[in-house]
Amino acid sequence: MRAFHENRIYGSGLPVQISKVRSIDFLAHWHHDLEFMYVSEGSLQVGINSETRTLRAGEFAFCGSGDIHYYDSGKSESEIILVVFNPRLIGSAAGWPEEGAIRSPFIPYSDTGERSPFEEEALRELAGVMERIAAEEEAGREQSDAVITGLLHMLCGLALRYASADGPGRRRSARAAAHLKTTQELLDYLDRHYTRPLTLQDGADRARMSVFHFSRFFKNVTGMNYNTYLNELRIGRAERLIVGTDAKLIDIALECGFGNVRTFNRVFRQLRGGTPSDLRY
Repeated sequence: MRAFHENRIYGSGLPVQISKVRSIDFLAHWHHDLEFMYVSEGSLQVGINSETRTLRAGEFAFCGSGDIHYYDSGKSESEIILVVFNPRLIGSAAGWPEEGAIRSPFIPYSDTGERSPFEEEALRELAGVMERIAAEEEAGREQSDAVITGLLHMLCGLALRYASADGPGRRRSARAAAHLKTTQELLDYLDRHYTRPLTLQDGADRARMSVFHFSRFFKNVTGMNYNTYLNELRIGRAERLIVGTDAKLIDIALECGFGNVRTFNRVFRQLRGGTPSDLRY
């Protein structure tokens, strides 16, 4: 898992990534691209901006340009269809959707366990398009790029139809939008500087909030507390260095922002259930 302002590089062909992913875990991050996910098996926790939901088989979520989102499978098994693409494919190079156009990024709209006929219809329509996109990608038939592009237009159109803010629901307030922008900037800062001894007060100062308010807001948006988030970044880099280099563990610990090996080992065990040396032996 790694958190960042993600600038995707798609290579040649369509700027789209289509995949089936099992038991995904991904730290809070954001990007300009659009991201649609459909749970085909099991369940997982998904956070988008300050809203968190446990999605189950047959349910759907999507992220517009700039939305902060994360995936947490925990101990649950799941499989999702994940479609990520540049908004210029649907003629919205500046981003999608328009501000205030969406009542909720989740369908069903609440986690009460009861779906309305309207929500059932939405899920049938959206599931059909997501599954068709995945099948088209897998088959690689002639003119598949044109077909996939058309299906992406349909996907966005259906998302707007069934999640429109014209129906009952919430619009993002100016204050919430400002907090989202602040959090985007903070996540970028943490990704660049997590090796420093950053404190909760440092984060609150950068977000221009009190420590109490910042602590609650950060957890609502990212799904974890500030210190755990920082340590996930540090341990993620440490894992890459342990596997990809011959550097000593003490040097890796210091490079990743830990003051000593003892702290490094303790945090590694808390987050990964083993020791750093387990990755080498």
